[in-house]
Amino acid sequence: MLFRRRARGERGAAAVEFALILPIFLMLLFGIIDFGYMINRGSMINNASRDAVRTAALQAPRSEVIAVANNGLTAVGSATVTVSCRTPANAPCGANYDAAREAGGTAVVRIAYRHKMLTPVGIFFPGGFDLTRTAEMRIEDR
Repeated sequence: MLFRRRARGERGAAAVEFALILPIFLMLLFGIIDFGYMINRGSMINNASRDAVRTAALQAPRSEVIAVANNGLTAVGSATVTVSCRTPANAPCGANYDAAREAGGTAVVRIAYRHKMLTPVGIFFPGGFDLTRTAEMRIEDR
């Protein structure tokens, strides 16, 4: 008889505890999903910049370098690809990459992407995150 009386008094305790823990658990779960997705996007941007700078190091024109970068960014979405170079004396090449690049210099590919959160955790990061990767490689002789 005593057992029934005690069980009846604690009837809603589990529901109350669950209601208190659920928001914390969901925010943790959504945070793991969002940050995992962001890390995936950062890895894709890093790989695209490395592929593009390798193409640039082989003295490919700017349009081909950007096409290689965009090919690696198809799943990412809108990202900004910038291609530049430095001379062997470490001076900037100037505005015309195709005419100014020379063997022994350095090709530079920079990809900038603004990552926005997918889940409700995004309210804590309203602007999202800037994912920017820069890759550099020596321009080879042809």
